[in-house]
Amino acid sequence: MDDKRRMRSGVSFQNLNVFGLNSADDIQYTVASYFAAIPKFIVGFFRQATKSNVHILHDFDGAVRDGEMLLVLGRPGSGCSTLLKVLAGETLGLHVDASSKILYDGISRSKEKYRLKGHAIYLSELDVHFPELTLGQTLTFAAATQNTGSTASSHAQKIGREVAAMFELDAALNTPVGNTMIRGISGGEKRRTSIAEVFISSNWLQCWDNSTRGLDSSTALSFVELLKSSTVNTQSTVIMSIYQASNAIYEKFDRVTLLYGGYQIYFGPTELAAEYFVDLGFEKPPRATIADFLTSITYSAERRIRAGYEDRAPRSAEEFASAWKRSNPAKRILEEIDSFGSTGQVDRAPDHMSRHATYKISIGSQVCLCVVRGLQRLRNNYVPIVAGLIGNTIVAIVVGSVYYDLTDDTTGMDKRAVLVFFSLMINAYAPAFEVLAMWAQRPIVEKHHRYAFYRPFTESIASLICDLPNKLATAIMFNIPLYFMTNLRRSSGAFFTYLAFMICIILTMSMFFRMVGSLTRTIEQSMVPCSLAIITFSSYTGFVIPVKDMVPWMAWLRRINPIAFAYESLMINEFANRRFPCSRIIPSGIGYNEDTGGSKICAVIGAAPGQIVIDGSAFISKKYGYHADHLWRNMGIMLAMLIVFCAIHLVATEYIPAQQPRGEILLFQRKGGKSPKLGKNEESGISSTVLVSDSPQHSNIEILDVERKAVDHIAGTGPLPLEGRSVFHWSNLNYSIKIKKHTRQILHDVEGWVRPGTLTALMGVTGAGKTSLLDILASRTRIGELKGDIYLGSEKPDTNFQRKIGYVQQEDIHLSTSTIREALEFSAKLRNPQDTLGNRMSHIQYVLELLEMTPYSDAVVGVPGEGLNVEQRKRLSIAVEMVAKPELLLFLDEPTSGLDSQTAWSICMLLRKLANNGHAILVTIHQPSSQLFELFDRLLLLDKSGRVTYFGEIGNDASTLISYFERNGNAQCDPTKNPAEWILNMTSHAEEQNVLSKSQAIVWNEVWAQSIERQDVLREIATFKEIQQAKTKKYVASYEHKYAAPFSTQLYEVTRRIFQQYWRDPIYLYSKGALCAGVTLMNGLSFLNTDLNIQGISNIFFSVFLFTQLFSTIDQQVIPRLVEGRSLFEARERRSKSYSWTVFIAANICVELFWQTIASVLVFFTWYYPTGLWRNGDPSFPSVERGGLAFGMICLFCLWISTFSQAVGVAIDHAETSVQIATLFFWLSLVFCGVLVSPKDIPKFWHFVYRVSPLTYFIDGTVIAGLANTEIRCSTVEMLHVVPPAGKTCNDYLMRFINAAGGYLRNPGATVECDYCPVSTTNMLLIGTGISVSTRWHNFAYMFVYVAFNVLAIFVIYWVARERGLRAKF
Repeated sequence: MDDKRRMRSGVSFQNLNVFGLNSADDIQYTVASYFAAIPKFIVGFFRQATKSNVHILHDFDGAVRDGEMLLVLGRPGSGCSTLLKVLAGETLGLHVDASSKILYDGISRSKEKYRLKGHAIYLSELDVHFPELTLGQTLTFAAATQNTGSTASSHAQKIGREVAAMFELDAALNTPVGNTMIRGISGGEKRRTSIAEVFISSNWLQCWDNSTRGLDSSTALSFVELLKSSTVNTQSTVIMSIYQASNAIYEKFDRVTLLYGGYQIYFGPTELAAEYFVDLGFEKPPRATIADFLTSITYSAERRIRAGYEDRAPRSAEEFASAWKRSNPAKRILEEIDSFGSTGQVDRAPDHMSRHATYKISIGSQVCLCVVRGLQRLRNNYVPIVAGLIGNTIVAIVVGSVYYDLTDDTTGMDKRAVLVFFSLMINAYAPAFEVLAMWAQRPIVEKHHRYAFYRPFTESIASLICDLPNKLATAIMFNIPLYFMTNLRRSSGAFFTYLAFMICIILTMSMFFRMVGSLTRTIEQSMVPCSLAIITFSSYTGFVIPVKDMVPWMAWLRRINPIAFAYESLMINEFANRRFPCSRIIPSGIGYNEDTGGSKICAVIGAAPGQIVIDGSAFISKKYGYHADHLWRNMGIMLAMLIVFCAIHLVATEYIPAQQPRGEILLFQRKGGKSPKLGKNEESGISSTVLVSDSPQHSNIEILDVERKAVDHIAGTGPLPLEGRSVFHWSNLNYSIKIKKHTRQILHDVEGWVRPGTLTALMGVTGAGKTSLLDILASRTRIGELKGDIYLGSEKPDTNFQRKIGYVQQEDIHLSTSTIREALEFSAKLRNPQDTLGNRMSHIQYVLELLEMTPYSDAVVGVPGEGLNVEQRKRLSIAVEMVAKPELLLFLDEPTSGLDSQTAWSICMLLRKLANNGHAILVTIHQPSSQLFELFDRLLLLDKSGRVTYFGEIGNDASTLISYFERNGNAQCDPTKNPAEWILNMTSHAEEQNVLSKSQAIVWNEVWAQSIERQDVLREIATFKEIQQAKTKKYVASYEHKYAAPFSTQLYEVTRRIFQQYWRDPIYLYSKGALCAGVTLMNGLSFLNTDLNIQGISNIFFSVFLFTQLFSTIDQQVIPRLVEGRSLFEARERRSKSYSWTVFIAANICVELFWQTIASVLVFFTWYYPTGLWRNGDPSFPSVERGGLAFGMICLFCLWISTFSQAVGVAIDHAETSVQIATLFFWLSLVFCGVLVSPKDIPKFWHFVYRVSPLTYFIDGTVIAGLANTEIRCSTVEMLHVVPPAGKTCNDYLMRFINAAGGYLRNPGATVECDYCPVSTTNMLLIGTGISVSTRWHNFAYMFVYVAFNVLAIFVIYWVARERGLRAKF
């Protein structure tokens, strides 16, 4: 801490110019984009790529000393975030001009930048945390990384509790942070957790980017006050951007800078900022906050020019910047910057900036802390671990029952080899899911790395330690039942050797998958090498393709395959120095019983004439090329690989970050649009302004002409009649949810109404249950227990209620590949199909103009960080509902959160006009200014417990509202105060009030419950219930159908949009094609032109067997894609009745089947032709028919994977769980497909599974297409050498046996040694495995039935699991 105190200082910057790279490639990539990449790459050799530097920040000057707070103001896109990032040292994707001068404590940025980590911090708007940890554990961990010593643990817990109390998080201290998979704290609490985490870090330079977004004004003020106190006490430096800052918040800052279009137009003391612009010729509205006044200067439609300054006041950003540079305050700032540099510790020794100061605790302590956190994560979310262990144990028992009690003779030798191989595959590939787990936590680890909590490699070490018990438990619970049920070698040494190698391979492959995940920068990049590694390692173990049969130029892959070394040792462990009695002797039968043993041979590779006991060492040596002395050598090789993989993994996690987005840049369709720039009209001298009179009456408020026209379009044909329209009201609403074993009451006895033609505000502190109430009223709640009454007039809302309302959610959920205009057109077509095309397009254009989205209306939505920013996404959420023209009600959840004050004002003005046109509107709002608050008619105020503290009229200048609270014991409201803030602060006790002693303990929900006003509300609600509202014929006709658009229109539009989504997501489609083609091409090349001998036929069987590994490749793509689309559908489009669930399912099935069919063509060509199966035609089964059957089976198999994956994933919330369940079913199906165990050897209990396994029919049909009606020629190794009796030729001696058992003689006339091949045609082998060539097309029909069954199952499962309960509820 002492070192930290010495390093505290401020920051100064002079001539700061920051650029971003803008490429001609800032377009949305599609599948076609990559086709053009090759010629574009060639052209690039001869012509330099078109790239330009975008000037983001222009000549910024400023200085912030230690103990001071700087407020950064500006509209979205003005450069606020860029300034904060640059000063915090996060310049990825940005270029700081060499002439820029940034000093930290008088030391230049070039010398200081590597020391910034751990001392400067930037908090973005995204909240990422470990969802398994509780809030208290999250904060305790952050505190522990800042403390050393023997009492560090207890001290960290104390700090965590104290900081949680500071941010009013103590009630949720033991609640998981949560995510989409784990129910946890609310969004507002998660935001405060992020803030608290940074607050604990106590960095001397803190850059907060719009960190009050989503917080109510009371909580936001408390946070800023807390930050101010900390800044003064610790002498740190704080730089913060805020979009809507109240005067109370504004006054806490020492300095303010105002940005306009990338230019700095003011920097100086907060108390002088307004005066500077007034002197410059601008007028401050009387009720406007200072922050709103300053940002309004940068908005031509809102700024007011004082009389006499019309020709002198600046208008463009350049003019404002020029005026600022010439001003005396700007010159004083330059003088202060000069003194800042001269007084800094310029001559500080380099040792003082030692890198050791970056992290507060040692590497060992970092590892220990991460281990403790890892164990906490496992304890808090143990269900997936336990489920995995149980699942593996079930698989082990099933496999053990199939191979139950293998015999110790030669009959069981090949079965033992197959069993060892299959069990090794399951153990080796079990850690493959760790790649997904790594990517899930990677953003969090990299965030903590930026915060200098710990080094990434220490978290990796801790992860290895924490996962070790699970790996050991998995190995033990899987291998012990399997080993003893199947009667593998019964000796203690053999068992522990087997277990040791299985544990070693699990650890080695875990390190391999982790290494791949850490070397790649996106999860898509990880999937390709992992999938190829699985097929490669499986093919080159030495079992599927023996060493002698491997393609020479690919055989080297065996040398880098850890599974190959493990398999060799396991086979040595099972067979070496062991003798197996012969179970089948050749020749045998009638006429051979009197022969002596010297003329007979055991029908096993490695047997010698006259031998009736087979040596296991000779068997594995001759068949596989394995040598007993390699047993422990291979263990050493595997351990060496383990160490190398681990070392690479740790280094990569430290130095290879995940791919960062290109920044908040707008992406457009090719030739579809240009980057938005301010038009000349906006900065011209003649600007259209919003005029707000001093009178509070709404009738005196004028709005831009474009707003007036847009309102007419949104409202329909004109004002809605208020007579005869129903009032939406509710009473006695109680809502609770169950968290584990505890029930949490969210809402208590809430009542209220929304009358047509009124605008009602729903307010309360963060966590008061505002969003929950809005969801309940809009019939969108699916969890928890709800009691109470909700009525529309005298009737309860019907099933079509959601069609009649609009709902702007707090979460901005949109399809990332659509453009803004396409998203609006989609909403309008499905929710307003009766409009003509011209009216619809005109209406959409008006909405775009109203929300100032026209310049980027053709921009792609994208994802956070690359595409629309937070503010633009919020505008889109509002626009989507506006184009739908909701007829009855409009609900908006935090529509102004994250927006600048000008946009918030524009949106609220629009809502006011809509209400004036007859709409009933209910809005939750966090930080309304006095001007915004004045636009509302009524207020429903909730306290932190979810109880009503006020519901009623607001009144002119909030007089009615203020009168109620003053009358019930509160102090007088200062006329200069914002009434909304005053109410929130007073009811939440967040701000000290000058109140009478008798009102110190006022509980406002109790005051309301006993008030006369509440009795009037209850009487009014009773009146609403008694009045029977008449429904007009037009109203009934409009909603006689559940959905606005007919089924055919729904299906067409949704299918078209999903096709478009796939086309615009080339990574998904190219990954699908590359993975499918890559896996099968590797398979095909590994079995290149396979010889038609016994081993070759076995190779083809296992090639088809390995072909099934496509399942793991495809299902890990299909399921997450379906779950993502389902989340969008259920979160917004189902609730708004845009289209039906059957349309959603059908469209997803159709699109996925289309692309899967395309992929199957690639799969067919990359496997069927390299293996050489196309050459095996004969007149009875020509090559064309073979190829057709093979392609049909492959195509249907791909479609089966797709539909089966969708059937499993369609009902389950979490993609990871769906993938695991689908994989479990796949492995069980694979065990009984007839390859690992022939049908005749499958226990009777499991025989039905063989018949119902779709893989049975796929493998049968594909093998028939490739091998039916072909001859077999044994290799030299496969020939059995029989010595005929003296005086007999081989033909004379063996012909009777061959006629009965089959096979052929290579040398029928020999008299010394007969070369006998036990199989002559493939049909003999196929019959032995239960495959009938005559019914080859039956397999095709069965696969088709399975695909059709899956399609039907998708609809049924979704209806049962996710739709039936919903219908019952609503």
